[in-house]
Amino acid sequence: MDYRKRMEFLAGELLRHQHLYHVLTRPEIGDAEYDRLLDELLLLEKRFPQFASPNSPSRRIGSDLDNAFPERPHAVPVLSLDKLYRPEELGQWLLKTAAAAGSSVGFAIEEKIDGASIVLYYDRGELQYALTRGNGLLGNDVSDNVRTISQVPLRIDEPSRLAVRGEIYIKRGDFERYNSGVAEKYANPRNLAAGSLRNLKSALAARVPLNIFVYEGFFPVPSSGTFRAGPDIPGGGNAGRDHLEILQRLRELGFRVNPHLGFFSDDEAKRRRALQLFPDSTAAPLAAVEEYVRRQAAIRAEVPYDIDGLVVKVVEMDVRQELGTTAHHPRWAMAYKFDSPQAQSELLDVQVQVGRNGRVTPVALLRPVALSGSTVTRATLHNQDYIDMLELGIGDEVSISKRGDVIPAVEEVLEKSERHPGIYKLPGQCPFCRSPLLKEGAHHFCKNEACPERRRRALIYFCAKEQMDIETLGEKTIAFLFAKGWVQSPPDIYSFDASLLAGEEGFKEKKIARIRASIELSKSRPFARVLAALGFEGVAAAVAGDLIAHGLDTIDKIIAAAQKNDWQVFAAIEGIGETTARLLIGHFSKPENLQLIARLKAAGLKFAAEKTESERLNDSFAGQVWVITGSFAKFIPRSLAAEEIEKRGGRVSENVSSRTTHLLAGTSPGSKLAKAQKLGIVIVDESEFLARVHKNSSLRFVAK
Repeated sequence: MDYRKRMEFLAGELLRHQHLYHVLTRPEIGDAEYDRLLDELLLLEKRFPQFASPNSPSRRIGSDLDNAFPERPHAVPVLSLDKLYRPEELGQWLLKTAAAAGSSVGFAIEEKIDGASIVLYYDRGELQYALTRGNGLLGNDVSDNVRTISQVPLRIDEPSRLAVRGEIYIKRGDFERYNSGVAEKYANPRNLAAGSLRNLKSALAARVPLNIFVYEGFFPVPSSGTFRAGPDIPGGGNAGRDHLEILQRLRELGFRVNPHLGFFSDDEAKRRRALQLFPDSTAAPLAAVEEYVRRQAAIRAEVPYDIDGLVVKVVEMDVRQELGTTAHHPRWAMAYKFDSPQAQSELLDVQVQVGRNGRVTPVALLRPVALSGSTVTRATLHNQDYIDMLELGIGDEVSISKRGDVIPAVEEVLEKSERHPGIYKLPGQCPFCRSPLLKEGAHHFCKNEACPERRRRALIYFCAKEQMDIETLGEKTIAFLFAKGWVQSPPDIYSFDASLLAGEEGFKEKKIARIRASIELSKSRPFARVLAALGFEGVAAAVAGDLIAHGLDTIDKIIAAAQKNDWQVFAAIEGIGETTARLLIGHFSKPENLQLIARLKAAGLKFAAEKTESERLNDSFAGQVWVITGSFAKFIPRSLAAEEIEKRGGRVSENVSSRTTHLLAGTSPGSKLAKAQKLGIVIVDESEFLARVHKNSSLRFVAK
C-alpha cells in the first residue's frame, strides 16, 4: 500500500465530512464511520510521522465557521472529545485515568446531547456575545439569535467575566410539530437547531423551540483578562476546586444544568458530597460505571431529546491540569457513543458509481424504511469484498443501521431471497463506457481515462470548493454543460461561450453573469490549488505543497524534473515515497497531461507559486524536535505554538524522549519539565520563545 497516498485520501475525506457536518449540516456519514477514518489516519500518522501533514484534520477539530456571520476569537479552550464505543473500554479508561491521577479521583457522567455547541460570554453580569464552536480558535457571532432563547440568561449576578459552554437543542416532540408546519422539512432536530443559529433574521430564529443546557463554566483569574476553569466565588473559601461546584454555581446564576448526572468515585466522602450538591444524581464506585452506561443506553428513548452518548469528565480541576490536553482533545474527558439504531429493509438493487480516478463503489438501493427520524433508501456497500463478507444478494432482507446515528449502512443479511439466492457480483464492464473493470486490492477500477463518467467526475472535482472553488458550477450545472458537449474537460470551462446558456431553462441573465464572474475569479487561485485540482492520482494538496516547498515552485520545474525519468529526484523530497515519485514522473511526462496544462496556462491560471509571508519564514528551527507543555498567555490553544515551530522547519512531538531537543514550558508544566531537565534538554519559556519567533506578525494571538 502507498501509505502516503492513503493518508492524503483520509485527510481529504475527513476535511470534506467536517465541512458537510459543521457548516452545511448535511452529513453524509455518521460519527462512528467518521471516527473509523480518523482512527486509521491517527494510526498511520503514528507509524509514518514523516508523511503527516501539519494541517492534518487529526490536529484540529471540525469547524462550523460560516462567512455569513462575523468571527470572534474564543477566550476559552473549545476542544473535541476522544471517543469510545464499548462499556468495558470506558471502564478501562476510567481505571487508567484514575491511576494516572494518583489520587481518589471522581468522574462526572453527563448526557451527550445531539445539538449545536455554543459558548456564552458575560462581562459585569451582561451577556456580551455568543459564539459557535467554530474551529476552536474562532467562532461565529450568533448573539442575536441566541438572545431569542428564553432559557439563556441575559443578565446574571456575577460581577466578573464569565464564559459558559453549552448545547442548544430541540425536543423531539417540538421538532415534529415544527417540521409539520413548514414547507422545507429538516432531517432531524440537530440540523434544525444548528440551522436556526445561522438564520440571518433573528425573528425567524425566535419561532424555533430552542432549548439549552450548560455544562462548563470558565471564571477569570483575579487581576487577569484570561479565563480558567473554576469559579472565583466571593467568600467561597475552597469553592471552585471541582466540576460539581462549577455546575452548582452556574445553576445558582440561573443557567439550565442537566439534572441527569452520574458521579463515580471510590472515595465514599466524595460520593456523599456529590449527592448533597445534586440529590437526583447517581453516585457509585468506579466499578459500577459499565452497568450505569448500559442502563443509560437502554433508556435513551425515554429522554425527550436526542442524545447520542455520554460524556465522562474528571471532576477535580487540579487533576485536569495535570492530565493536560492534546491538540485535539482533553485527556481528562471521554465521550462514550451509543450503538447505532437499526431497522430492517430489502435490497432492491445495487447501483454502481465510478469516481474520477476510476474507482468503483457499489451503492445499495433499499426498500424505503423509517430509521431515526428519516427515510432510508440508499446505503454504501464499499466494495465487492464487503458484499462477499455479508453474502449479500438482490432481494435479501437486511439489517440497516445509522452508524453514528447519521449514515445508513447494511450490517448483515437477515434472510436470503428465494428468488435470487446468490451473492451480488459487480459487473465485468464499466456501466458508463463498457471497458473491463479490473480489481486492484479490495476495489475495482475502470481504467479507461476517456470514460464519460470519469471525465464528468473530474470536472466536478476541479470546480469543487477545496480546489478551484467555482461556486456557480455545481454538480447539476456541470452535468448539464457536459451533456450539451460544451464542457468536456477543465480547459473548456475557460473557453466555452457562456452566452450559449441564454434561453436554456434555469439560466437567467444574472445567473449567467455570476457564472462568468466565478470562472474569472478562479484564475486567481494559487498554484498549489491549481496543481491539486488537476486531479492526478497521488497529487493531492499536501504533495503539491511539498513540491513547492522544496523548490519545484513552477510547473516548468516539475515537468523538467519528471523528464529526467529518475523517480529518486522526487523521492528525495521528505514525505514523497517511491510510489508517488513514479506517479509524478508518469503524470508530468504524459503528452495529454502536458497538453491539458498548456491549455490551462493559456487560459490564465497560475502555474507558478507566489511567495507568501509564511513561505518567507526562515529555517531557524530546522532539525529541532520540540515538546510543548503547560499553559501560555499568547498561545491559546497550544497548537498555535506548534504551528510557529513547524513553519520554521521544526517538528513537534507529544512526549519527551532522547530525540527531544527543546521543551517549551508554560505555567504548570507538569512531569514533562522534570523529565526534560533529567535528559539535559533545552528548556525555553514563553518570553524566550517569542524572542526566537522573530516574525511576531505571523502569530495568531487570541485577543484578550
